[in-house]
Amino acid sequence: MEIRVFPAKGNILIIGFACDNGKSKHEEATSESLAEDGIEVWMPDMLGTYMLPKSRSSYNEIPNEDLTHIIYEAISTNKEVYIVASGPDTQLLLKTAAHWKKEYPDYKDLKGAILLFPRLNDGAPEPGVEPKYIESVGSTTIPLMVLEGGRTPNRWGLNHLSAKLASGGSRVISKIVPDIRGYFFNRADPNRTEDIVTSQLSGLIKVSLFYLQESSK
Repeated sequence: MEIRVFPAKGNILIIGFACDNGKSKHEEATSESLAEDGIEVWMPDMLGTYMLPKSRSSYNEIPNEDLTHIIYEAISTNKEVYIVASGPDTQLLLKTAAHWKKEYPDYKDLKGAILLFPRLNDGAPEPGVEPKYIESVGSTTIPLMVLEGGRTPNRWGLNHLSAKLASGGSRVISKIVPDIRGYFFNRADPNRTEDIVTSQLSGLIKVSLFYLQESSK
């Protein structure tokens, strides 16, 4: 699998589950900024490797073994390894984390995950009906940082989702970022707050890493 690497000399390594190895301009700028601050970033081309379209159904076509192998290789660098994804890509992140737990139950070196405005429902949500989530929700034990936009309907279900994520043993920290929508850093019509947060996305990730590190003490 092709992996785009943004090398850094620090002791933290992030694997970005962007599926397209971070080709969007904002993901690339964020990765470069993190690397400049000493945080190494790996961006695997998860869909291009298998010539798959970007859709939820494609995630099930990516072999679990290939994804956990990337984590294993990252851990072999002796850095603290975290994984991060946004939107529906968080489904692939949790699937991989669940498989990692199953295959390497004694490994404690995957330090945590950052989920940016996750989309983890199993099917379309129905008003007045308790949400149903994909199978891997609640199947991980690593610490999780969940960020949701203050202008998305999903903010109202954040506590419910956090409780489900924690049911497998994960420590879950959830925060709402005020005045932003989902996919804010890829929108053609961003508001002023979204522009600011997009330009400071690396800072948001660094703050999330701090919370995850503190939760593990």
